[in-house]
This record gives sequence, structure tokens and C-alpha cells, in this order.
Amino acid sequence: MALGNLRGRNLSLVVGLVGALGFMLQGYDQAVANGLLTLKAFVEEFPAIDTLNTSGARKAHNSTIQGLGVGGFTATIPMYVAENTRAKNRGQMVLLQGFFAIGGIVIASWLEFGLYYVNSNPVSWRFPIAFQSIFAIGVVAGILFLPESPRWLVRQDRMEDAAKVLAQLEDTDGDNEAVSRGLDVIRQSLEDDRGGGKSRNPFGCNETRNFHRTCLAVGVNIIAQMSGINIITFYSDTILEADLGYSGNTSRIISGCLQIWQFICAGLAILLIDRVGRRVLIIVAALGMAISHACLAGLSSNISNKSVASASLLFYFLAFFCFPIGLFLVPFMYAAEIAPLQTRAKVTAMSAAANWLFNFLIAEVTPVGFDNIGWKYYLIYASISVVGSIIFYFFYPETKGRSLEEIDDIFLQSTGVFDPVRIAGEMPFHTDVLAVVDEKATDIYVENV
Repeated sequence: MALGNLRGRNLSLVVGLVGALGFMLQGYDQAVANGLLTLKAFVEEFPAIDTLNTSGARKAHNSTIQGLGVGGFTATIPMYVAENTRAKNRGQMVLLQGFFAIGGIVIASWLEFGLYYVNSNPVSWRFPIAFQSIFAIGVVAGILFLPESPRWLVRQDRMEDAAKVLAQLEDTDGDNEAVSRGLDVIRQSLEDDRGGGKSRNPFGCNETRNFHRTCLAVGVNIIAQMSGINIITFYSDTILEADLGYSGNTSRIISGCLQIWQFICAGLAILLIDRVGRRVLIIVAALGMAISHACLAGLSSNISNKSVASASLLFYFLAFFCFPIGLFLVPFMYAAEIAPLQTRAKVTAMSAAANWLFNFLIAEVTPVGFDNIGWKYYLIYASISVVGSIIFYFFYPETKGRSLEEIDDIFLQSTGVFDPVRIAGEMPFHTDVLAVVDEKATDIYVENV
């Protein structure tokens, strides 16, 4: 059931905002958990998740129950928003979630910084946990009244309901020609997906190139994490204190400022995503991460010179500029855009799982890496980022301004892994299925068809 008085752009905006609020909860919860799991008062109250004072099998068991549900947001929300917004502003609506997610991290980081001074009092962990209920209540209250995706409804053969949702999103009536055309396009895309015997298999080597598209969706998320941003995110306090000689308070203030800077840059990404496109942003972001890590390696090679080592802060800020611009939420959105309708839920779930898996890998490997090879550890991620930018250039097609059905067509026309980039550059644009219909839009559709 949709909000009765919201239609067209307003309804799409509410869909985006509810999704963004969900990601704010995800970002806040992740940051809060990161601080609380090392807080003495919290661990004493919940010994079942204590990994600081345990070892062996007990530690392994406790670690498996720390955090659990927030990953579901990253697998579901980008797909839902992508299927309920128009192509020309789909990028902005999805990246709005990343902006709010980082906003949640900023709120949690500074809230915990303030409560750090009362860490012996239960309020230091009770209040941060209770505070996030504001976001959860907002998500639950909003999502109950939002529509199902019209593409999902078509897949369930609920054509009348799908027509109503399309009409609401386009601010027109269900009998409108554009709605009928939109339903036909979605239905035809679904039939194309079903054409091969392996259409429901995300690893199927069929006409819709399911395996190819799954590899792209999972690959962009792996490369995003292996750009190495979480070396700074997870261990900035340790590096600032142990290597650069800053005090504990100063280190936490610098880390908080890094998160504020990342928040600002995520806002810039919203303005750029539907102007310059996904492909340009992920390539530039990967190259920027490569430069950041290369310079950090050089500056960290002689930490005895504190002035030179302190200059590494500049490249921390450069990394926190590049990552939210193209590698924070764009990979989640891109996975949802390029996946076929039949396997979209599975592909976005796998891509999100890959993102979190490699996030975990970096968290586990980084201390060992620094202990064994020191500053050279940065060079690993510099190299991966350079290779990632090359992979993005040759294999990842631009999806800016394309309806999800047009993106399907890019892969249907492809016969090899190098084809999608070329075809996306040559294919004319058609009127978006979810676009607001006016005379100009109809003329463009006729001309392109």
C-alpha cells in the first residue's frame, strides 16, 4: 500500500529517504558497535560477546554473534530504490543512502567520543544503543506504507498492482499509454530473462549473460573493499597514536574530522553521480586510492621524522575524498542495476556479502601486515587499486540515464566480455519507463524507437 497523497517525484523522493534512513541506521549501528565492543562497562554487562578477555573456541563463538542484521540493509535497499526511481535520478536517490550512512557514522563517532569520558557509567553504552531506535522506528513507519517494486509485481504476475504502482510513480492514471508501455517493457525484459533454461541461476551461461553480470557485480564490490580504505577506518587511532605520536584525544578528534570530511564528500557524490556517471567515478576513485596508498607508503617509510610522517594526514583526507565519491555505495547500486530481474535479489545479496567478506578480511589481515612488512603494506592496496581502475575501464559499461531494461539490452546484445562497454557507448537512449510523461518525453521515445 502506497502513501495515498504522494505521487510522482514526491513518492520517489520518499522511497529514497526511507532507504537513506535505513542506511543511516546501518552506518550508526556499525560505528556504535565498533566502539562499544571495546568498552569495559559494555563487555562486563554482556560477557557473551566478549572477545577481549576470551580466547580459543569461546572467542570464536562470541565473535559470531556480534552484529548481524545490518548487512541485510546493504543487500536489499539499493535494489529496492533502484527499481522504484527514474533512470535520470536513480543514482542520486541511491547515493543518498550512502550520504546518510556516513552521517550515521559521524553521529555515532562523536557521540561516543563525548561519552568516552564517562566510560565507567552504564550510560556510556545504554544511551548510544537506545538512540538508534529513532532511525529504526522511522524506517519501520515509512516502509509499511511504501509500494512494492513494479518489476517485482510483474514477476509475480500481479499486473494490475504493478500498473497502479507505475501510475503512482509517474503521477498519472493506470490506463495511461506510458503505463501500458512500461508494463510491456518490463514484461518483455522478464520474458527475455526467462528465455534460457538457466535464467534463475545467477551463474548461468545463457543469452542474458547471468554469469558475466554476476562477476561484474561481485567484482566491483571486492575491488572497492580491496582499495584499502578500511586500513584507515579501522586503525587510524592506532596509527596516529603509535606511529605518529598523537595523544589519544587528538587521535580521536582527527578520526572524527576524517568522518566529517567523508560525509561532505559523500554529498558531493550525490551531485556528480547522474552528471558524470558511474563508470567515471569508480575509475577516478580507484586511481585516487592508488595515489593515496603510494604516498602513504613513502611517507610512512621513515616515521622517525615526525614532520614528514605527519604529512601523511593529507593522504588520509585524499583517501576519504576518493572512496565516498566512487567506491562506497556506487558498487552496491551498480550491482542492482546490471543484474537481471530474475536474479537481481540473489546477485545484490552476493555482491553485498562479498563487500562485507573482504571488509572482514582487511580487518583481520592489516595488523599482521603492518607487523611483518610495515610501510610496504600500503603498496599492496596501491597496486590493487591501479589494477581495479584498468578492470573498470575495459569491462564495466556506463549505466547512467539507462532504464533497467535498457541495461538488460546491453548485455543481451553482447557476445563477449569486452562488448558491454562499447555497446553502452553506442546504444541510443530511450524514454525511461518510470519517467514523468509529457509531450517532449513522448517525442523523444518515438524518435528513438
